[in-house]
Amino acid sequence: MQMNKQQSIKEEAEETRSPGKLQVFFLLIFVPILFLTFATLIVLTILDINVFEKIEEAGIDIPFTGEDEVSEEINGPEDQAQQIVSLEAQLEEKDLELQRFEQEIISLEDENDLLIEEQKQLLAEIESLENAGESARKEFSEVVAVYDEMDGKEAAPVILNLNDENAIRILSSLSSEKLAEIFAEMPSEDAARYTELIANRTP
Repeated sequence: MQMNKQQSIKEEAEETRSPGKLQVFFLLIFVPILFLTFATLIVLTILDINVFEKIEEAGIDIPFTGEDEVSEEINGPEDQAQQIVSLEAQLEEKDLELQRFEQEIISLEDENDLLIEEQKQLLAEIESLENAGESARKEFSEVVAVYDEMDGKEAAPVILNLNDENAIRILSSLSSEKLAEIFAEMPSEDAARYTELIANRTP
C-alpha cells in the first residue's frame, strides 16, 4: 500500500516535470523558424535586397506593412486638390446658371411692366370711350328732348333735312304721339319712307 502511494507520487512528479506539447512546439519548431526568418531578413538587408519590394512585384500583399496608409497619405492631398478644382468648376457653373436665371427674371419683369403699361393704356382708352359714349348718349338724349318739345309742324322740316341714319335714330326715340304728329306734317311719301325705315331698323 505504501509502495503504491510512493509510485503514484513519483509518477505525478514526473508528469509535472515533463514539458507539454505546446512548449515542445514553441521550443523545437516556432522559435527556430522565427530565428531563421529574422536572420534571413538581416542577411538580405545587409546585401541591400528589399524583400518587401520583391514580394509586391510578385503580386503578394503584405499585411500590416503600413504602405497602403502611406500611399493614401501621399495621394490624399492630390485627390483633395482635384476635388477642390471640381467643386470650384461646379460652383462656377452654378453661378453662370444663376446669372442666366436672374437675366431671365429681369427680362420677364420688363415684359410684365410693358404688359401692365399697355393694360393701363387700354383701360384709359376704354374709360375715355365709355365717357365719350356716355357724353354722346347724354347729348343725344338732350336732342331727343328738344324734338319732343317741338311742335310737329316745326320738327318735320328739320327731320327732312337730316340724313336717314340720324333722322331714324331721333324718330325711333320719340313717343308714338309725337311721331304721329311729325308724320302728319310731312309729305305722304316721306312719312311712308320713314315709317318703313323705322320698321326695318335693327333694335
